[in-house]
Order: sequence, then C-alpha cells, then structure tokens
Amino acid sequence: MLARLIDGALGLLVLYLVFRLVPGSRVLGRLVLGLGALTTYEALFVLQLRATPGKLATSLRVAELDRARMDPVTGWTRAVVTSVGTLALIISPAALGVMTTSGPGLVLGAVVVGIAGGYVLSIITAPLRRGVADRIAGTIVVPFDAPEVVDRAAVDDGTDAQRPRPLTAWGRVGTNEARRRARAARLDDSPVLVVGLVAVLLAWTVDYVALAIGLACVWVALLVVDEAWRVARHGGTAGHRREGLAVVDEQTGEAPAIGPAFARALVLAVFWLFPPLLPVLWIWMQLSTTGRGPHDLVAGTVVVESTRAGSRGGA
Repeated sequence: MLARLIDGALGLLVLYLVFRLVPGSRVLGRLVLGLGALTTYEALFVLQLRATPGKLATSLRVAELDRARMDPVTGWTRAVVTSVGTLALIISPAALGVMTTSGPGLVLGAVVVGIAGGYVLSIITAPLRRGVADRIAGTIVVPFDAPEVVDRAAVDDGTDAQRPRPLTAWGRVGTNEARRRARAARLDDSPVLVVGLVAVLLAWTVDYVALAIGLACVWVALLVVDEAWRVARHGGTAGHRREGLAVVDEQTGEAPAIGPAFARALVLAVFWLFPPLLPVLWIWMQLSTTGRGPHDLVAGTVVVESTRAGSRGGA
C-alpha cells in the first residue's frame, strides 16, 4: 500500500502535466490522455525495471507467474487495469461532487466511485494481496529477493491455504479466479451478443443516449435468455467449460432446470445493469464461505470443478 501511495503521488504529477496541455472544457480528452499517460508510466517501469518507483522504494517487484521476464502484453494489460483503478481513485472526490448535480452525474459518479472502491477492495480482501490487476494479468507483487521465477502452482497453493475452498458432494467449489476468467470469456461463442454490445457502445459514443439505453436493455435481456439456456442445457457457458467448471443444482449435481437457471441469470443482470453494484458482488464473492454468490443462492446452484465441464482450452 505504501508503494501504491508513492505511485499515486507521482500519478498526480503526471495528470497535472497532462491537464496543463488540455483545456479544462475538454473533460473527456483530459481523462483519455491521463489514462494513457498513467498506463505508459506503469507499463514502462514494470517492463524495464520490473517495478514502479513506489515498488522500488519499498523493495518490491512485479513478477509474471511461471516466467523469468514479463511478456509485454502482460505488462501493458496489468498497466491498463491498474491505471483505470488509479485514475478512478484520483478523480473520486470530483465524482462525488457531480453526483448531486443531475441524474447522469449521479450515474457517472457512482460508476467512478464503484470502480475506485472495487479496485482497493480487490487488493485488501484478496489472498496474497493479488488485486484485480494482478489476477487479470497473471502476475504477483513479491519482494525483490524472491525466486526469479514464481511458480503458479505455489501461488495457487498459497491462495488455497489462506482461503480453503469448500468441498461439495459434486466436487470442490471453483475458485473466484477461475470464475472470473470464465466470465471474461463469456462472449467467446456468442456473436450476436458481441454485435449487440458493439451497437450499444457505438450509440453511446455518438451521444445517442436514449438509443444507447434502449439497446443496452435489449442486450441485457438477450444475455439473460442466452445465459439461462446455456446453463440449463450445458451446465455452464463456454467460459465455464474452458475453465473446467460446471454450474450444478446443489441437490442433484446435474445442470439446473430452466426456471432456476433463468432466476440465476436475472439476478446477475441486476448487477450488469447497475455497475455500481458490481463491487458489492465482488465483496460478496470474496467473503463468502460457501463460494456462492447471490445468484447461486437464489437458484440453488453451486459452481464446482468438474471433468464433465471439459478442460481449459476446449469444450
């Protein structure tokens, strides 16, 4: 945390220099350039020196699991996620101010504060203090004198030791990390949903707010139906199968019926529709002793490791 505070102070200096170059009326331009500057700062230091100035000052470094040297894609991926969280933290005071000005201001401010809070909580509550950036990129922050290659299996064992996963009659509950990767791969075999999401983003980009909101509602409805159908028919999405996971009925161990599967997808949709609620879901999953989120509790399901779900890399 001390390292992040030092880097946050330097990040403020970077943003100050960027904001001096962009007129105050161009808020979006300032944010985009600021994010780019913070990402470049983070990525170049980590890729070249294996640590940011804050980590160097506290004798820490960033290591990619199972690799002696970090891959550039890994470094930039981690930098983007870290910079989004850092920027959200820095502008949170301003975001709180705009929340009382209008409806859109309330939504925008809530999203920014939610991202900032989720970023901090992901570090504080995670085993081995691997925040969301490290888990997405497959990295870990270690002392400089740690082994050159940090073994992924050892990290997984350390995670399980700090937070043992429950064992059900149908298998061990899947890790939050595996479930996150499965959710990230949710659209892998859903081209219609991908096209719909692109349409929503385009409508939002060209400032057709009403159209964007309408398309977003249609997209979420399609996502709920698609999610429910896949869970009921296959016991999970393509992401679940790739990660060796299965969504099963807690009583029978089989794929849930369409009714519970639909209820499960509907509860998830509430969090998708209201991004400020995502940190609540994140905290719930981190603190749950059963490995079940509100969507699983409503549907009577549990996500377990299962050879029936297929191996990673194939369905």
